[in-house]
Amino acid sequence: MALSREEIANRYGSALFGYAQDMRALETVYDDLQELKKAVQANPRILTILSDPILNGDEKKKSLSVIEQGFSKEVQAFLNLLLEYNRFGNLLDIINRFNDLYDDAKSITSGTAITAVKLDPDQLKHLSESYAKKYNLNAVRLKNQVDPSILGGVILQVKDRVIDGSVKNKLTKIRAQLINND
Repeated sequence: MALSREEIANRYGSALFGYAQDMRALETVYDDLQELKKAVQANPRILTILSDPILNGDEKKKSLSVIEQGFSKEVQAFLNLLLEYNRFGNLLDIINRFNDLYDDAKSITSGTAITAVKLDPDQLKHLSESYAKKYNLNAVRLKNQVDPSILGGVILQVKDRVIDGSVKNKLTKIRAQLINND
């Protein structure tokens, strides 16, 4: 029975995470995978070539040897494993699963700050630090999304939690109170 993309990502991402921990190379592997992810997103043909069933194994190994230069021995070994088992088409899913496990282990989370105007990096950093402190996290990676319809304030969406501090929401609540008091 064929494995789904999620099952493949979970198995390989979890295996790589455990291996990186055992080798005491978690930070190095994480950093290498972020660079690899950027490279693959910038040039998706890398995955096409390395997962192409028509190319023979030697040609793929030559291509991989160029790509893996500069990466840690753990990441190099993992990339060769993916090549051997024809799993390069799942590389981004595997990296994403590894990143999820890394974030969980390090108490890091990601989210979105929705504002009426773009936040500067210092404002976004302050908001991230405040949220992390309040919810006992080591870090929160926030990206900013601009939505002028909220009028002002901020809506924070982090994992399954939404904190709506927008002016629009406050006005809606005031309106509801006024209607209920009549």
